[in-house]
Amino acid sequence: MRLFGDGRAALAGDPVMAERLGWGVRKRSSGGAEIVLAPVDGDPRAEPWIARGRVAPGGGVAVLWEGGGKDWTYLRDAPGVPRYLRRMAEPARGRSFTVGISGLGRVGGLAASALAACAGSGIGTLLIHDCDGGNLERMVQELGSVARWRAGSRLPQVEAAGLGEMMRRCDAFLFAAASAVPPLGTEGEVRLTQFGPNRECLKGALEAANAEGFAGLFLMVSDPVEVLAQTAFHDSNAPEGAWLGTGLAPERVGGLALGVMWGRAMAAAEAAGQGERVARRGVPYGPHSTEVLVYDDPAGPDPALCEAMTRAARTGNYRVRDLGFLPYIGPALSSIVLTLPRLLAGREVLASSFVDGVYFGSPCRLRWGLGPTRRRLAPEVKRQVEELHLLLQDRMARLGLSWR
Repeated sequence: MRLFGDGRAALAGDPVMAERLGWGVRKRSSGGAEIVLAPVDGDPRAEPWIARGRVAPGGGVAVLWEGGGKDWTYLRDAPGVPRYLRRMAEPARGRSFTVGISGLGRVGGLAASALAACAGSGIGTLLIHDCDGGNLERMVQELGSVARWRAGSRLPQVEAAGLGEMMRRCDAFLFAAASAVPPLGTEGEVRLTQFGPNRECLKGALEAANAEGFAGLFLMVSDPVEVLAQTAFHDSNAPEGAWLGTGLAPERVGGLALGVMWGRAMAAAEAAGQGERVARRGVPYGPHSTEVLVYDDPAGPDPALCEAMTRAARTGNYRVRDLGFLPYIGPALSSIVLTLPRLLAGREVLASSFVDGVYFGSPCRLRWGLGPTRRRLAPEVKRQVEELHLLLQDRMARLGLSWR
């Protein structure tokens, strides 16, 4: 079978896509391709556009314990896939990444500050953006004053940038802006109430991503994380409501929020004297909300400990609010600072990725796209996780964010 393209990625037997990309037949002098992709048919609204070991949609969360094969494939009829194939064919970016953070409030500002002080994180350049010009200038000055005494390894270079420049330069873009944070004393689930205002706030970033043909990682930090990740995929591909498929690929969108849920659950495990064991075997599943599930050992869970850990994860933010403070330190450090460098390095992290049409939190790894890593789950754990996934599918449908 003929291969097309002389970059690190090549297409197998698809002259039509090769012509769209301007790729000729692969030359022998180019050597073997690192990645060979074959075209497949599929639904770009419900499954990854580019995947290794494709799992067909409709299987729910079974991908969390069942895997596909090892072959690389792409959806031949996804209109937006060419820009991602071009990105895959570029030379490997090495170990120095450009990261952008938009929104320098409590979570985004603390995360940017900590990342700016992290040597050896793999982040070479940190681009920062905020709609408040005064706050942006303050952060440029503050983070430009971060330095180590006679140290060898360099800290990230911090620069201010507009959204368009971020989309041209970033390997990973983090949306941390928030239009309306519920004040102290707000009753009920405080995250979902932020959806409408933050969806409006997200529009500018999505417009910039589409205008610049952004092919990096688009990572959601703002609440409600999974709903806004779904919105980023949905609205970028249907800016006027009708599906175009020219926006963000679902596997290149993700949510960073599950880390703090795990941190709060681990505090409960430590209090029960089970911290070391849970750190080796435990796992959380689901959204950054009061519906998250946490298990001490998904293959053989202890119901009492699981209940305590899940309760701690679900209510941790309320306990901080009851003390008179907004909870942002744990989210910034656990979900971003301790997660992002590992994610970029290809190591397992806790994040929300596209699972059968919706964004769902689990252990994940970045191969090309962000996808779940498998675990052995007990039958009762499978049932609980499946029910939660169905609940999220129904929620996204009610919000008009899916095509089911």
